[in-house]
Amino acid sequence: MKVVILNKDVRRNIELFRQLVHRQGQKREQLLKSIKKGYKAFINRKTGQLRFPGLKEGNFSSDEWKAVVIELHPTKEGAFDVVSADGDQVFDLSQIKSVAYELFAKTIKTLNEITYHPKHADDALFILRQFANIDFVLSDQEEGVRNLVHDAWYNVDRIEAEELLSGKVFGTYLFRKDQYAQDLEDSLNENGSAPATCITLTYTDKDDKISEKTLVYKEGKWLFYDDDPTLSGHGYDSVKELIDKKAKMLQQPLLV
Repeated sequence: MKVVILNKDVRRNIELFRQLVHRQGQKREQLLKSIKKGYKAFINRKTGQLRFPGLKEGNFSSDEWKAVVIELHPTKEGAFDVVSADGDQVFDLSQIKSVAYELFAKTIKTLNEITYHPKHADDALFILRQFANIDFVLSDQEEGVRNLVHDAWYNVDRIEAEELLSGKVFGTYLFRKDQYAQDLEDSLNENGSAPATCITLTYTDKDDKISEKTLVYKEGKWLFYDDDPTLSGHGYDSVKELIDKKAKMLQQPLLV
């Protein structure tokens, strides 16, 4: 499922949470434990940014961070709720700046909106599994132009992508997500606090060959992955800028 979240800070918070759930989603018993125990998180008292100790170890000092637990209680009003880390159901906000609370509140509200499903509103395992496999894409407002990732995105495997591109002119391309992109995303996010998103670019090459490249989006920049886990290559502000650098090879998107 594709999801567009306009607020970059909200998306960053939810992406980090999704990475944690996705990692646990590899094993059903881990998801079941999380349903019962919830997810420990830390809110930055000044900014409202979230951190999860399961993704990144660090010194979450009480002066800068407030510990909370995000619990899963599926109802028609929303799947997730927040309680104090000490078990107190009353969430004390007295030591969190108003701007931090505003971001955190928007994060939880958006989280509940994107995980709601009318037929599975009370199915905790379904909610977690669906959330673990969400793909976040940029909004038109962020790119300032036609959103290529959104408009040329296909939920297909390699064989289906080849069928879609069969007979298309040289340089026709589409976006999708293969297992390599997912594994790379998981690896890049293993210890990072700034979430990375990886997608697959499949395109028609010379002599009717179908070729692929992996794109990485992190901290507002796009780049082609070149086997450098440090992502030190030049980054571009939008997918369009990145594609334009390969204009001779990537000439037109296969729009949905």
